[in-house]
Order: sequence, then structure tokens, then C-alpha cells
Amino acid sequence: MSGFKVVGIGGGHGLAATLRAARLYADDISAVVTVADDGGSSGRLTRELGVPPPGDIRNCMVALADDALLARLYQHRFREGALTGHTVGNLLIAALTDMTGDFAVAVEEAGRLLEIKGRVLPATTRLVRLGAHVQGGTVTGQVAVAQSSRPIHEAYLDPPDPPAHPGAVEAILAADQIVLGPGSLFTSLIATLLVPQIRDALIEAPASKVFVCNNRIQKGETEGFTASAHVAALASHTNSARLDAIVVQSPILEPDGVLNDLGGSLDGGARVVEADVSDRIGGHDAAKLARVLQSLR
Repeated sequence: MSGFKVVGIGGGHGLAATLRAARLYADDISAVVTVADDGGSSGRLTRELGVPPPGDIRNCMVALADDALLARLYQHRFREGALTGHTVGNLLIAALTDMTGDFAVAVEEAGRLLEIKGRVLPATTRLVRLGAHVQGGTVTGQVAVAQSSRPIHEAYLDPPDPPAHPGAVEAILAADQIVLGPGSLFTSLIATLLVPQIRDALIEAPASKVFVCNNRIQKGETEGFTASAHVAALASHTNSARLDAIVVQSPILEPDGVLNDLGGSLDGGARVVEADVSDRIGGHDAAKLARVLQSLR
């Protein structure tokens, strides 16, 4: 497909917000998604069936879907019985993986069935475990990292060098704009970029690179983080990959909004864009975010 190509990197509800925004101005959309989740339905399927966790991928698919009924079906969560906590979309991706023997093929087929407008690509198809060096020790597992009460110094993957999904690398290198985040800083965004070939593709890509900072501090994971702390953590895990713009919510949301202490630009030339991109509950509003991202093309 020709036209303006946008790639979003990260996971979960944050990346889904970026994808909904990209649909309003991009011609070609791809999502490169973390597979480090070990909680809830995703974690159970990984432990019981040995498949990469599908939950973040499912959320991104739904953000790119037009069929409201099918989207609701993919998101339907069982409330009782042996399937309690599982979503239909997660089970479908797991079933397709079992049928095809290939997680990447299963994700592609699940997206085709949902008729998504774009591509959703796992960062890697290998099983990985997220960990972090924190003040005074180490924590392992995505849920444990997210809930850490001790400051996170560095996140890592085990194994440290899983091969990237080739389609994800190709999408990043071909993009016109790469949007990093929003979403959980360490357990979604950085977890995706810890796949070495994904990180290297980000560094190499000629595209405009935009970091969308979270609107709110995430209890535990980014407790006390300002905007500059978010940017510093991203830089330390990506060999200071070039950024062209950083989007920060303004005005600051009370009582737990992220403080913008970046000024108008960074030493590397990144432009700091202050804008009201918040929805009524403090997440990112797709239409507001789309206007900002489109202005940064």
C-alpha cells in the first residue's frame, strides 16, 4: 500500500489509542507489539499451552477493526466456569497457533478474520520473560515489574536476544512516522524495544520518531517519574535512539499527571509538544492525538 505509513510500537491499551489516532490520518498502519505479558488470561495461556501471550495483540487488533460486533466478540471475557478470565480473542489466537504451529501466522489469520485495517505484528514469536534490576535487587515477570515498589533501574528480557518477527522489522524500516507509546513505560514500550533487532531497526529507520508520553504516572512502575525521566528511561534502553518530537499532556492532570520538565526542545533536537490530548478519564483521546501526530508528519 502506498501513502503515509505509520508504525506504532508498544502494547496494550496505550498502543491501541495510538492506532485509533493513526486511523484518522494514516494510509498504512502497523503495530509492533510486546509479547512479555505474564498476567491474566495471556499468562495462563502461555503457561498452559506454551504460546506467546496474545492479550496486547488482541487489543491492538480491536483498535484497527471496523466491525463493532466482531470487536466486542474478540473482547468478550468469560465470567464463570473453567474459562473465567479468558477472552474470546485470546482463545482464538491460541487455537490458531495450535492449528498452524506458527504464532505469527495465527496473529495474521486472527487479524484477517476481524478484517482489521492494518497489520498487527508481534515483536518476537519466541517465549520471553521480562525482568528488571530495581533498587536493592531484581524482579522477574511483567506483573512483578509493573507492581514493583522499588525504583526500576533497567529492564531486560530472558533470553536477551530473541529474534524479531521479520515483518515487524520491515514495517519499522519502511515507516514514514514511528510512534512510541503511550502505555506502560517498562512493561509495554521498553519491553518491545528490548528485542535487539526491533531496537536496531528503530535506530536505523529514517522515519520521523515521536514519543507520546503517558498522561498519568503509573503507580509502582513510574512512581515519581517526570517527563524527562520517561525520556531518559527510553534513551537508556535504546542506545539513545533519535527522537524528533515528544508529546506531553498539557495542562497537567491532577492529582497524578506527569510533570513536563523538558522545556521546549532537547539537546538532540527533539521538539517538545505540549497539547491537550487527554480523554475524560485521563487516557489519550484518539481525535486529539491524531491532530498532534498529523501535524508532526
